Amino acid sequence: MPRITHENKQFYKSQIRSLIAQNHGISRRELQEELDKQGLHLDRDYIGKLYDEIFVERTKRMDRRRLNEALSAYEDVMEEIVKKAWEIANAEFINPQARVMALREIRESYSAVFEKLFDAGIFDKKLGTLDLAVRNTPLPEEKKKAIREVFQNWNLPAPPDAASNPLD
Repeated sequence: MPRITHENKQFYKSQIRSLIAQNHGISRRELQEELDKQGLHLDRDYIGKLYDEIFVERTKRMDRRRLNEALSAYEDVMEEIVKKAWEIANAEFINPQARVMALREIRESYSAVFEKLFDAGIFDKKLGTLDLAVRNTPLPEEKKKAIREVFQNWNLPAPPDAASNPLD
């Protein structure tokens, strides 16, 4: 059996999604019959595989939606705490210790929200790794000149020019 391209697979999934959207309780056999009517003759096992993938995607979308709703509710609560803490911190006749406690609460609230967002995977942690981008761009003329001067000052052989370097 020839390999199915990614584009074709996405097309088949979109057709299956469309049929599922029109009839939520459609069985896999009915799905295959409807696809046959549209001129898409697919193996029932392949249709089942795509059907399962679609429902996995739906489940992930629902999980993300629930997570986003919970995070936004948490952020709203923390924002209310921060508003009150700023009122306390900016009050004219307030105990200095109360002002420090209010500012500490503000800091901890923002930190807590950041931690929740981080735990939810909004940000990526890259401990122990370096993001290096190898750029093969030529040096500007002033940097080339500075390098040549250093070589001359130290009586070193001059670095090869870009014109004479066959690797560029």
